[in-house]
Amino acid sequence: MKAWQCHRFGEPMELAIAELPVPQPGAGEVRLRVCAAGFGFGETLVLKGRYQKTPDLPYVPCSEMSGWIDACGEGVADFAVGERVAAFDVSLRGGGLAQYCVLPARFVHRLPAHVDLVDAAGFLMNHWTAFNALVRRGMLQQGEVLVVHGATGGTAAAAIDVARAIGARIIAVGGDDERLAGLRADHVINHRRSSVRDEILALTDGRGADVFFDPVGGDAFDASMRAIAPGGRILVVGFASGQPAVARTNVVLVKMISIIGVEARLALERTGDVGWADFQEMLRWLEAGRIGPSPTLRITFDEAVAGLQSLLERRHTGKCVVVVA
Repeated sequence: MKAWQCHRFGEPMELAIAELPVPQPGAGEVRLRVCAAGFGFGETLVLKGRYQKTPDLPYVPCSEMSGWIDACGEGVADFAVGERVAAFDVSLRGGGLAQYCVLPARFVHRLPAHVDLVDAAGFLMNHWTAFNALVRRGMLQQGEVLVVHGATGGTAAAAIDVARAIGARIIAVGGDDERLAGLRADHVINHRRSSVRDEILALTDGRGADVFFDPVGGDAFDASMRAIAPGGRILVVGFASGQPAVARTNVVLVKMISIIGVEARLALERTGDVGWADFQEMLRWLEAGRIGPSPTLRITFDEAVAGLQSLLERRHTGKCVVVVA
């Protein structure tokens, strides 16, 4: 089978097409014939060797994918060959940027008929992060004000989708007017042209926002601390700016706010049945049409390197999906 393989950590151009044996599923595993592989900002950190967990080299990137069940290992009775599925391997072993991939059956999920198979490759991780952050960790309520930093990114776009399903009022913050205009937010703020703090306070009659979804860190976190309502919550989802922030604990005390870490992959590993029950609830929202895949950049298998480079340079909104079949 054909696969893109990484022999050393670095930029996308370090990837090379390789001819590898078709993997065989072991006990409790399934083999997917891959339709598409999802590639987000977190995956670029894995590729660079800068993520919290790094795979052994050489490895095939992409731990999120969609496709068809091609074979089932011993003990797998829940799936049939040919079923349409999406998968997210929380162990980050990768393997999706190939024609076939083997992974534990518990990481594989059937797709509703109305969900496009290619779009589904970019759904699970982004929406699970947003769902875990807003529903479980942040307990966002209908009518509350949510600020989404880095709003033109894939995870932030999923947060807007989940927040709309909840019925929150959404303020999207980003640096590109054209891309901000395409978001389904109630208000947008261009942080390059306006004071984020001042704009949030103006939009909330001086009260501030209830919840902040922050995959950026740095200045975005500082703005959140200055524009948060009493009793508010800041959800620390990532550090795309490369600058982890420092919290002013006097503000935390006086405003009685909560700063909450969100690592959705670890949430599944550490919370066991509770985490997976939440994950299944997210899939029920998908089944019911309350949420759905966010915009993705589709690229062909042969163009994978160029597409991943555009993702690194943040030239588009949402996630990159490599169409394999």
